[in-house]
Amino acid sequence: MTIRRTTLAPLLVLAALAATATACGSSESLFDSGRVAVGMKDDQPGTSSIEHYHPLGFDVDVANHVLKTLNVEPDFGAVPSELRGTVLKNKKKDLVVATFSITADRMKDLDFVGPYASTLQGFMIRADDHSIQKISDLDGKRVCTWTGTTSVDTLKKYTGSKWYEAPDASSCIDDLNTKYASAVSTDQMILYGFTERHKNLKVIPKLTIGSTNRYGIAMAKGHRADCYKLRDALRAYVTTSDWDQDFKSSLHSITDADVDWQAHYKPTADEIELYSCRDEPAP
Repeated sequence: MTIRRTTLAPLLVLAALAATATACGSSESLFDSGRVAVGMKDDQPGTSSIEHYHPLGFDVDVANHVLKTLNVEPDFGAVPSELRGTVLKNKKKDLVVATFSITADRMKDLDFVGPYASTLQGFMIRADDHSIQKISDLDGKRVCTWTGTTSVDTLKKYTGSKWYEAPDASSCIDDLNTKYASAVSTDQMILYGFTERHKNLKVIPKLTIGSTNRYGIAMAKGHRADCYKLRDALRAYVTTSDWDQDFKSSLHSITDADVDWQAHYKPTADEIELYSCRDEPAP
């Protein structure tokens, strides 16, 4: 059969447009190989650390649980706070589960599944220091946080302290121990984890600032089908006692100190629906 040139040209254009649309609208699943590269922190005991080459902490428990539901094996690797988004955009990691707070700005560039836990920002001091009980007690004192987090913006807004950023969490701990810093400030959940290793430090339980930080599993844009699968797995996880047991196991310093720890740290299925797999928080 012969097709005239005037008929063929439009058909070729339509075919090209269809191919382009297909390429933009779909992507290979992150889970096809049955194994994913997962970014985690390596210096946050309780939430995310590497001990004797073995990943430990609540972030790790969450990743293991939801991925097992999908028959996917995680391959964990350390990622600094300031590079959590970069490794996803550059395809160095498939997922990041590293106390990564879901924010409206981050949702524009990344997809999140969560929250899998929520926390307020707090303060950690030396156990023998009784001089800091309220926000005004921090006025003029050095308060350490580290780069790549949202903590410094909250410190600027709510305190009159001499806040500063160290390269990482360990540097802040060292500064606190040597009394260069009077306090370390970041999410309370993270701080409580540090006290499990550093018995000479303590969290001030009722001293919190800012709005709620909601931790999510992050991935690059373009994998919504995978995102929905993770969302459903996480939603099922938090509605069982498995979440509670994992939290107690990794962060018993919180469950020992706070009788209402579930109300303060555990997300609801509705919250997961509001923040997961979206370009902005649901209204």
